[in-house]
Amino acid sequence: CSQWLLFSPEQLAAPGFKLAGASFKWAVSGFGNSTVWLIFGAFMFAAGYDKTQFGRRLALILVKYLGRRSLTLGYAITFADLLLAPFTPSNTARSGGTIYPIIANLPPLYGSKPNDPSARRIGSYLMWVAITAACITSSMFLSALAPNLLALALVKSIVGINISWGTWFIAFLPLGILLILAMPLLAYWFYPPEVKVNDEVPLWAARELEKLGRLSRNEILLLVFVCFALMMWIFAAEWIEPALAALLVIVLMLWTGVLSWNDITSNKAAWNTFAWFATLVA
Repeated sequence: CSQWLLFSPEQLAAPGFKLAGASFKWAVSGFGNSTVWLIFGAFMFAAGYDKTQFGRRLALILVKYLGRRSLTLGYAITFADLLLAPFTPSNTARSGGTIYPIIANLPPLYGSKPNDPSARRIGSYLMWVAITAACITSSMFLSALAPNLLALALVKSIVGINISWGTWFIAFLPLGILLILAMPLLAYWFYPPEVKVNDEVPLWAARELEKLGRLSRNEILLLVFVCFALMMWIFAAEWIEPALAALLVIVLMLWTGVLSWNDITSNKAAWNTFAWFATLVA
């Protein structure tokens, strides 16, 4: 039954082996796991999107230019999720915090209400596309869903195979492109909205963009930082640990004021996930 023990018989029999100290070291080993820190870093990226409202701006821009037709509006929602996914390791936060608040304003422009026959005008189609897009993007990027990183950590600890961010992305890319391009169209065919065209949607998005104002300094910095992190994850994984790259970007966000220290310490979701995942991978 030695496979069920924390330590092998050889370790237990070794001179100077201290069970209490070794047990504590094993119990907290997950807090030094690079994958856990990568998850934490990605949560901080998501906090930057939320604080600067850059994620909302991206989604509104897509709705403004693609929102006149119901089909292209579905693609706008899908592309918005695709752009946010690499840096938001919670599809709940991504969909519920950024995507849903925008698409919730669209059905009323069509006279479409939830839990009502009018939902088939456009609301049901938009919600179906949003949910399916979140499923696709959560699988497409290693950092788009925290359980992806947990699974990676377990694979590495059990069989010793390390899968990088870029390897994961390249492996899923052919299928991911197909799903991203086909899904809104398939939903449009099999669950068609009753309203096909509405000129009010781009106008609403334009008004919301006016309220946001011009692109702010912090939004520009955030865009530069996340692109920098993405490049390091894809092309520099052999020279710099992805978790270290994420922490470096967090330091840059703190240094430039994109995030404050209070933003870091008050992010309950990030710390909860950090504690739970560090315990699970120990």
